[in-house]
Amino acid sequence: MPTYLLGILSALAAGVAFNLGLVLQKVAVARVPKETPHLMRHVVQSPLWLVGFGLQFLFGTPLNMLALGHLGPAIVPGLMSMGLIVLALAGMLIARESVRLEDVAGIILVMIAVTLFGLSGLTVDMKGVDLRDPVLFMRFIIFTTAVASLSILCHTLKGSMKRHEGILHILNAGLLYVQSNLWLAFLMGHLMRWSSGSLSHSELTFMGLASLVIFTASIFGIAETQRAFRSGDAVRLVPIQNLPQQVLPLVSYFTVFALSPPRPSSLPLGGTGALLIIVGSGLLARRQMELQSIEGGTT
Repeated sequence: MPTYLLGILSALAAGVAFNLGLVLQKVAVARVPKETPHLMRHVVQSPLWLVGFGLQFLFGTPLNMLALGHLGPAIVPGLMSMGLIVLALAGMLIARESVRLEDVAGIILVMIAVTLFGLSGLTVDMKGVDLRDPVLFMRFIIFTTAVASLSILCHTLKGSMKRHEGILHILNAGLLYVQSNLWLAFLMGHLMRWSSGSLSHSELTFMGLASLVIFTASIFGIAETQRAFRSGDAVRLVPIQNLPQQVLPLVSYFTVFALSPPRPSSLPLGGTGALLIIVGSGLLARRQMELQSIEGGTT
């Protein structure tokens, strides 16, 4: 029980650290004039932004790993989604963001959806995956290409869809994190094999490429999140980011790994979670577009 409790507390604390860090980053971004080019060059010089970044990666990441070690991957996402409550409160109190009933409903739907994803048990044990299977690798490449195409589409559309700019930025950030997490899963699978000394030269080459993809996707994901904050509030944008980050791993479970649900309730739970996160993100996106329209009409 103490170990289980430690895992729960770690997951809750990780969710708080990640979301509070995002709010501090949003405040730092808001202090940079919108017409200023090279946003990241300015925000990385902000002590407030660095504090937010530090909260995420110095506290949030280790706490997340600790929670995963004690609880496994099934319920940790749901527990961490409780951090969205902190996001809403900190957004109002620190970033002075306005929150309406529609925003609260959207956030609650996203929280329920993430919890259902965690309870579905649709997780992949990379120890049991045959990473040398050429068919698996082909499905992995096809899925990666599809996600990259969606990311390129978001990047292309934001120039002609100013009203949706913040949403496109945050969706692209979510897509980049999906890419990073998938490659990280395969990298971890190879690292497990490396411990037994059974890696070929091609597998070592893949590990090097995976490390590069993970680093690049993470950096661009961070940058896209900050750009999104220029166009909207963290309270609405961050939960929208959960849409690709939660739904696409569910898709990869069936399309990349070609696994069967572990129990009869898994698919209904996962499907209901996907539906709720689409509805919740839709509510938040509509509210975000309303605010951008108002802002556009007053400038």
